[in-house]
Amino acid sequence: MKLDFQVGTSKKSHEIMKRLSGKTDDKKEPANPKAPFKQMSNAYLFALVLGLSKGKKKPIEKKNRINVFQFSSVEGDNDFSILLQHLGEPSDLVDKDSARKAIEEYANWGLDSLGESKYGDDDYRIHKLLEEIGLGPMSSFVTD
Repeated sequence: MKLDFQVGTSKKSHEIMKRLSGKTDDKKEPANPKAPFKQMSNAYLFALVLGLSKGKKKPIEKKNRINVFQFSSVEGDNDFSILLQHLGEPSDLVDKDSARKAIEEYANWGLDSLGESKYGDDDYRIHKLLEEIGLGPMSSFVTD
């Protein structure tokens, strides 16, 4: 299935995505060099894979939804439908609308989780978040 549609996120997650890519509302201000991503699209894809890896989704209310990307341009030469097929739920690939909704909800959960990993104004500790949710290098030593 070709994933060619607009994807969005919540207003809150959009702000998190901007911070993670070092962007500010002031166009004259330079990007934060300590931000973990250089582009918002990279933060979005990382958040999507994070949500898929944990099987976690967070719905987006229509009134709080913002269109952010044409997914086919963000996806590039990668085929995220394969990830949805293997890591997602069967309902994620019923049709293009269900795929779009699933992508948005996995990414929204991931962005919210990434937002929680920010400890200071420019101190991102994604490795701590990954460990906390069981995906970091120390996760194999953590027992439930």
